Amino acid sequence: MHDTPTRPSRRHRARTAPALLAATAMGLALVPALSTAAQAETTAVSVPGTFNSENGCAGDWSTDCAQAQLTARTDGSGAWSKTFSLPAGSYSYKAAINKSWAENYGAKAQHFGADIPLHVPAGGKNVTFVYDPVTHWITDDITSKIVTAGGSFQSEIGCAADWAPDCLKSWLKDIDGDGIYTWSTESIPAGTHTVKAAIGQSWSESYGQGGSPAGADISFTVPETGSTVDFRYNSTTHVLSVQTEEPPGPALDGTLGALYTPTETTFRIWSPDNSQVSVTVGGQSYSLQPADVSGYTDVYQVVVPGDWKNQPYQFRVGNNTVRDPYARMVKPGTTEGIVMDTESITPTGGWAPRPAITKREDAVIYEMNVRSFTIDPSSGVDASKRGKFAGLTQTGTTHNGAKTGIDHLKELGVTHVQLLPSYDFNSTVPNWGYDPLNFNVPEEQFSQFTAPEDRVREFQTMVDEFHKNGIRVIMDVVYNHTANKDVFQNITGKYYHQTDLSGTGNSIDDSNPMVSRMIMDSLKYWVDTYNIDGFRFDLVGVHQYKNVDQWAKYLQSSFPDRMLQIHGEPWSGGVDDPQQAQKVRYGTTPALAGGHVGVFNGSYRDAIKGGTRDQILGYMGGSSSNASSIALGMRGSPLATKRTTPLSDPWAPAFAYDPEQTINYVSAHDDLNIWDKITYSGITGGPTGRAGQMNRFAAGMVLTSQGIPFFHEGDEFLHSKVVNGDYEAAKNSYESGDNVNAIQWGEKAANSGIFTYYKDAIALRKNTPALRLDTWDAVKNQMATSTNGPIVTSAISSNPAAPTTADTVVVYNPTNSTSNVTLPAGTWKKVLGTNGATDSTSTTADALAVTVFKKF
Repeated sequence: MHDTPTRPSRRHRARTAPALLAATAMGLALVPALSTAAQAETTAVSVPGTFNSENGCAGDWSTDCAQAQLTARTDGSGAWSKTFSLPAGSYSYKAAINKSWAENYGAKAQHFGADIPLHVPAGGKNVTFVYDPVTHWITDDITSKIVTAGGSFQSEIGCAADWAPDCLKSWLKDIDGDGIYTWSTESIPAGTHTVKAAIGQSWSESYGQGGSPAGADISFTVPETGSTVDFRYNSTTHVLSVQTEEPPGPALDGTLGALYTPTETTFRIWSPDNSQVSVTVGGQSYSLQPADVSGYTDVYQVVVPGDWKNQPYQFRVGNNTVRDPYARMVKPGTTEGIVMDTESITPTGGWAPRPAITKREDAVIYEMNVRSFTIDPSSGVDASKRGKFAGLTQTGTTHNGAKTGIDHLKELGVTHVQLLPSYDFNSTVPNWGYDPLNFNVPEEQFSQFTAPEDRVREFQTMVDEFHKNGIRVIMDVVYNHTANKDVFQNITGKYYHQTDLSGTGNSIDDSNPMVSRMIMDSLKYWVDTYNIDGFRFDLVGVHQYKNVDQWAKYLQSSFPDRMLQIHGEPWSGGVDDPQQAQKVRYGTTPALAGGHVGVFNGSYRDAIKGGTRDQILGYMGGSSSNASSIALGMRGSPLATKRTTPLSDPWAPAFAYDPEQTINYVSAHDDLNIWDKITYSGITGGPTGRAGQMNRFAAGMVLTSQGIPFFHEGDEFLHSKVVNGDYEAAKNSYESGDNVNAIQWGEKAANSGIFTYYKDAIALRKNTPALRLDTWDAVKNQMATSTNGPIVTSAISSNPAAPTTADTVVVYNPTNSTSNVTLPAGTWKKVLGTNGATDSTSTTADALAVTVFKKF
């Protein structure tokens, strides 16, 4: 049975973007491209506090006093430090960047965080302050220790010499204040090395094997250059431990779970805390023994002779029955897995070719729920297939003469569908399914079948039929948490964060290498077995950005012909994360460019529509105050300076190294959809009046901005989740009934003008290369953007050889009046106006509309 969980509000809304582009008063005559405000580089770090006056400053809390400034270190660490002589007393301080309070960090590396207390003992003391610009940790050697890993490898990671305790390239940090200091690196070359923990940047206090003062060197082996090496120093026991992990890549000895052959099945599970591990299959229990599996640690294994295909099995750790985190099929309602030979299962007739795509910016993504899309009889889908995987791809369906289902998607012109969670979840439908149980198993409530192989083939066939109809398939994956801690807790608590980062009480901790490996293996399994074309990560901000980068690069290199689409939400569940600098945020998105990872652009979303659950309208409501933010989003939110290193501001709205890294949207399954937001805000007039015009305006901006456009099912014909005036349910309808979430296909005919607009705007995007620039340089060189009060205009060249010769002009006009546009020389036509496609020589930008002109 599935239990419906009590679920809190699911999202932390991204911060509203500040104005970054300067407005110009030059009218609508086109001007050179606006440059975004330069990304602030760290040129100075100070420690303003209550001791500044004792140090010779004119007063306390002085950010620009010379005596409060730290010095940039020359050891290659990027850190800043300085030693001050302070008298005895109790003080407090913070770190200020560039001699201003505009950017400052306090306790636990928090932006605008709490003051850090400092207690200098009697007689006074020389106090050393150290700041790390990557994590933003500011500390002193009284409040915490300055711990370095001094060893034989330091010169090879960039220190001036080996055994250099004062080189902060190997600095261990205790940001959360729990007394455990850590450092992780991939820079130590393969080989055997030695290390000790040095305290206070000298060897006067050091700890070797077993935490012994000045003890024997600690030896460790790096198996392969590029391997991750994790250092961990316990300040209570003084033990320095070193753990190594091979770079991600295919395991030489297979993976975990139940590995089938006709003559034997190998059962494997990770059990780092308990050696009493067994599996029951065929009514007999078998003990598992430690196994050396390449790429994995603490694995237990047993090989059971016989043909166990499609048979149930049950792992046990200690006295607890536990589920197999790698199970490919399960017995519904239990923790039993099913032995599967998925390598031998394919859709009937084999796999069809995947739809071709040249670049990720060509994508138009349509988010949908398996049940909601076809469960209503108006879908025209056969009763047995409604709300099922098979229902999504039944062709030939109509309602009152209008195409429905997959034929509707083809008519609309989308390139990708994004399926809300479709693997085994805990809740009963209707529910969105953001409570995972088994990451590798298709959800049985969406299946017509009970036989394991039939369920696998059904999901494969759904993907294959989408492909045959020219549409790629993205899966919404929820690796940031599970339905509850019982899912994995009885295997080991190491699956879970101590801090609730997802807002659900059971956040997955991918900082553990084996948890990270499980996620990577799961992703690969879906691409390999089910031909999935990409992933949308729920709350990807819970995950370490370096892990996400590894997962993505591994997938892209393993399937180089797939052009996989990978993106996610760059925030956590509305909680403070002491490790924020290590997680996926706008500010770390540039570091994900190599794996082609993008993020949902909440800053642009908010600039366009205002709040997600309130009655405040943004630019689409006529606001002139945020035109500069609109201009930035229109350009694909490009970095001010091209770089692939993290930014100092985790919420910087100018974050994209490449346009493919911004997912532009105004509506998704969370919060009020775009139509309900408009009506909730008091806008009237219906589909043909101001409300409908505002919907088209918002959609037009999404579809004409650089980046990847995304919209939610039903937006294209004004689907509403408001029933009997209940907007509160519509704000978070994850467990609402079909009367709220199900697509009512009669809305398509009733709002045919809206549908026509979406279809026309999508077709225009596909036929206009200037709307799909694919590099940071192309946006910089080929796109000239100007603002005139609230009106934003871009002149774009699709030809890099003639970057200033525009062939497309896009105008965003949120006002109630039309405006004349001064176009460059040549023959131009107006091709998109307030109602969709047009063919006119007019040079007028429509009111409350996106207007597009093309040169012929």
